[in-house]
Amino acid sequence: MATTVGKAGDIAPGQVAPFSVDGKQVAVANVDGKLYAFSDICTHMGCQLSDGPMSGSVIICACHGSQFDVTSGVVVRGPAWMPLETYTVEVAGDELRLEPVVVEEEETQPAATPAAAPSRAAPAPPRADEAAVVDALSQVPMFSGLSHEALENLRAFTFRRAFKSGDMIVEEGRTGNGLYVVLSGRVEVVKGIPAGRPQVVATLGPGEPFGEMALLGEWPRTASVRALEDTECLGMDRWVFMHQIRREPELALNMLQVLAERLAKTDERIVE
Repeated sequence: MATTVGKAGDIAPGQVAPFSVDGKQVAVANVDGKLYAFSDICTHMGCQLSDGPMSGSVIICACHGSQFDVTSGVVVRGPAWMPLETYTVEVAGDELRLEPVVVEEEETQPAATPAAAPSRAAPAPPRADEAAVVDALSQVPMFSGLSHEALENLRAFTFRRAFKSGDMIVEEGRTGNGLYVVLSGRVEVVKGIPAGRPQVVATLGPGEPFGEMALLGEWPRTASVRALEDTECLGMDRWVFMHQIRREPELALNMLQVLAERLAKTDERIVE
């Protein structure tokens, strides 16, 4: 069923306007007088596409430069690789109506095999690297207790980054912008490097997170983290987390629990 979202005449040629359809962020672009509607969320890292520029029929994500053809939703240039969901545009008078495009599943033709053979292949299992990412996210206290589906949604907005032995991953005193989880290798958490009095306070290995508090605000890092060997980390930026927290109330509850536990530990140290 089509949803009325606004006035078609309000979107001039070359412009993009954001709307909400059934709780989803949708953008409408005017390309040479014709209107096209598509998901307003970049499939790479979750940025709002309508914040970026449009050239011809191509919209450019303002965060990492992914490019999409607004007429079809296809990726023109990475790092994104998944296409955008598209919508049917209807104009009645000046009313702009949008409806998701329904992609019909292709029927599988029965093969010339014995009658007992299945007519449709079993769903493919998740790729090993995707399963590893979901498992890594489940180890983060803020994400514990989330459903597998919710973790899969988060996985789509993560990125991977490789570090050589000795590389500084985060630096004490610098503003953090997100969370990391060690996928392989080892890192050390060091306090006091800027003051010339470094002290190793922890060593982390696969599955262990660091920098969770940077998901909640632009605060300076309280310690540096350095790779002890060649290391690969899973990352998530703060703005992605903030976008997802609006969709997953469980994230907010987990966040409050983690903060309460940290405050309790701080109180204990003060009393001691």
